[in-house]
Amino acid sequence: MDISVIIVNYNTLNLTKTAIDSIFEFSPKNLKLEIFVVDNASSDGSKEYFKNDNRITYIYSEDNLGFGKANNIAIERSQAKYIFLLNSDAYLIEDVLTSFYDFMENPENKNVACCGANIIDGKGDRAVIGGNLPTVIESISRVGFAVFFLSYYKRHLASGIKHFPDKGDLYEIGCVTGANMFLRRSVLKETGAFDPDFFLYYEETEMSFRFKKHGYKSYILANHTIVHLEGSSSKKPTINEKVERFFSQGRYLYFEKSYGRNSARFITSLFVIQSVLFGLFKFKKDHFTRAKIIFNTLR
Repeated sequence: MDISVIIVNYNTLNLTKTAIDSIFEFSPKNLKLEIFVVDNASSDGSKEYFKNDNRITYIYSEDNLGFGKANNIAIERSQAKYIFLLNSDAYLIEDVLTSFYDFMENPENKNVACCGANIIDGKGDRAVIGGNLPTVIESISRVGFAVFFLSYYKRHLASGIKHFPDKGDLYEIGCVTGANMFLRRSVLKETGAFDPDFFLYYEETEMSFRFKKHGYKSYILANHTIVHLEGSSSKKPTINEKVERFFSQGRYLYFEKSYGRNSARFITSLFVIQSVLFGLFKFKKDHFTRAKIIFNTLR
């Protein structure tokens, strides 16, 4: 088997249908492909539908395992040389898999652990392709910059987020977004796949940190594109407290596992202070809510 495609589904029946259909529409002509759908205890009819789809291997979990653990289940069952992770709310608009495969097969790229494509949202606008690997120093500078230049920082609120470049066909990046990660199985065996302690957010960042630690790189093939419906980096008018909690927990875990507990606590405390200052200067309750959520991730 050449490529195992893995999609994690959680109450996204129609979106997952679209993702699967797009894979078959733009499937590689000369490569062997298998598709896994891991279902995180969906209750929207997904189980009844996908268990009868003989095009895929359907794995149902009685519990919502989160993104990383669900992917790990399929990664362990798959036998392909490469693994392609595709979000359930993403879909192909061209045969990117052949390009990914050829890129990774090139002997000059044997030190590449992961690659991905450019991403646009449902409106055709540029969306998040991934980002850098956050460091302690960078986070300190970001928070300090925000304190003195609030209006500028507001436009760059998401740490390390990158959109696809205007020129060139290859772009090295710290971490490819989990919406479309084309992974080398041999590297996963060496470094490990997703850390099961993560539920949602920063799991691909932490895994990519391990890639880099072992001397591997990640790239964006900038002349190829997929659609990610939730890929837009536009800031929502109000915060989603559940999402904010998962994001803060993921960020804390990333720093704890990559740089140690003291660094994680220090960085988290700085983000609490930053949110409080935003609230004071901007007079918005959401910032104080965010500060409380971030504070609760400290341990």
